[in-house]
Amino acid sequence: MSAWRALRRLLGWAPRGRLLGVFVLMSLAGASEGIGVLLLVPLLGALQGGGATSGGAMAHAVGEIVGMLGLPSDAPLPLLALFCALVLLRNGIHYAREHAAARLQQDVAERLREASFAALLEAQWRWLVAQRSSDHASLMLTEVERVGVGLGHALLMLASLATAIIYLFAAIALAGTLALATVVAGALLLLLLGRRRRVLWLGSALTQTRQRLHAGMHDSLAGLRLAKILGAEARYRAVVNRDATAVRDLQARFASGLALSKALLHSAAALLLAAYVLLGLQVWHLPLAELLILVVMFARLLPLLTMAQQQHQYWVHTVPAFLEVERQLAQAREWSEPALPPRAIDWQVQTQIALRDVQVRYAGREASALQEISLVLPARTTTAIVGASGAGKSTLADVLCGLLGPDRGALEIDGVTLDAHARRSWRHAVAYVSQDTFLFNDSIRNNLLLAAPHADAATLQLALEQASAQFVHALPQGWETVIGDRGMRLSGGERQRLALARALLQRPALLILDEATSALDHDNEARIRAAIERLHGDLTVVVIGHRLAMLERADQVVVLEEGRVRAQGRWHEVAAAWTGAA
Repeated sequence: MSAWRALRRLLGWAPRGRLLGVFVLMSLAGASEGIGVLLLVPLLGALQGGGATSGGAMAHAVGEIVGMLGLPSDAPLPLLALFCALVLLRNGIHYAREHAAARLQQDVAERLREASFAALLEAQWRWLVAQRSSDHASLMLTEVERVGVGLGHALLMLASLATAIIYLFAAIALAGTLALATVVAGALLLLLLGRRRRVLWLGSALTQTRQRLHAGMHDSLAGLRLAKILGAEARYRAVVNRDATAVRDLQARFASGLALSKALLHSAAALLLAAYVLLGLQVWHLPLAELLILVVMFARLLPLLTMAQQQHQYWVHTVPAFLEVERQLAQAREWSEPALPPRAIDWQVQTQIALRDVQVRYAGREASALQEISLVLPARTTTAIVGASGAGKSTLADVLCGLLGPDRGALEIDGVTLDAHARRSWRHAVAYVSQDTFLFNDSIRNNLLLAAPHADAATLQLALEQASAQFVHALPQGWETVIGDRGMRLSGGERQRLALARALLQRPALLILDEATSALDHDNEARIRAAIERLHGDLTVVVIGHRLAMLERADQVVVLEEGRVRAQGRWHEVAAAWTGAA
């Protein structure tokens, strides 16, 4: 994709009114530049004592326009006052243009970020689990910001070109042949110094390297405890430093190329300007006033062209980042979930939850994660699911809670088959507690209110009691205790009980505990188990785990092996099958 086409597509994200305002201000800024320079023609003529109309045809034409404004053509002070007023107006327009361009830049970046995050939230779980979360973090935090900065460079490029065009028309009006010759020479110079392919490659390499850096940083921060236990700090540091060094080198190579092209352009511009003055005096015999104005014009025009070329390279360097944002956004939207049903459904499991010949297969894998699974979970009972690692337990949990739609078969609630729309609604009636609980670095109250934003103190207290989480009241700040990143200021058992309390606040129709007690000591497991037993008869519960006490108390135990149901029944009926599978 060409850089200009990419820019047109990026500008499609801009608010129409603000974009129009920026272009209008660009045009006014360019016009004020050209008019201001042309006004120097009669001003210099008046200062020479020859009047505003002396010095050539163009000076005569400008002098007549000045006369139409009612200003004396032979008095420099009124002309000087008009020139100063025009400069002030131009500066005001420049300020307004830069302010509007900065707002436009931030608006576009914000819209891209919001659209990317919204698409990610709306994407199907099947696609999300195959993605690397650090890539999306890099996209929304780094690449989108980079696109915004690149748009700023592109707008500056357009502003430079608009002003350059005004100068060009003014120069052609003064000395057409000389101006056109200079423009042709400058255009050839810009083309010769173009480095589009190299700049595109550097921009693409920077995007990929930054993704690796974010992934390495994310993994390193998540594994700090393991790094310290293994004494692997040096290896972690080496991985991150390798990609950080690569990012630095790529940015340095781009900056070096920009500096080189800038030096070459400035040198060539000086030579062109010298040739320009020589031709004006010796060949075209231009009046001194007009020649001075032309020198001023091209002294401004050539740097503007240089700036436009530099800003164009900045934008080209940004294009790969914009294409990556577009790619990931399009992919997420391709995997978007269907909309929620127009009417909210008050899900209640009255009789049973059933799976009918369910099969799930992940892309890139030959074997199915689940094969011909048929299960019935009676309402208000507890079902335990066991199996070796990779047997399909977590996939089965994802199907039960509506995160994952089966490739074949169906999920039924009280005999009603759930389609894609209904599955999304059903998820709101499911509470899920995993071994790796997710808690915010916030107060206990706010972590609980995530599940029920309008819950009062009595409701929160009841949930804590149901989850055996009364420890909250013994903390120094009670509800308002800030629990640290991922709840690390609490013990593992306290985090699990707090997560269970949050789940119960949802008033779920189905509660899924995925290895929620596997890492707990006996006392904390006993507290969680007691909390679950108190819910028996009131709530449908699915427990994924291997703790014997849980299995013995379950109404039914399902043994999974290689994605199939190997055995099903009470624990004493399936214990032999589970021992053999393990």
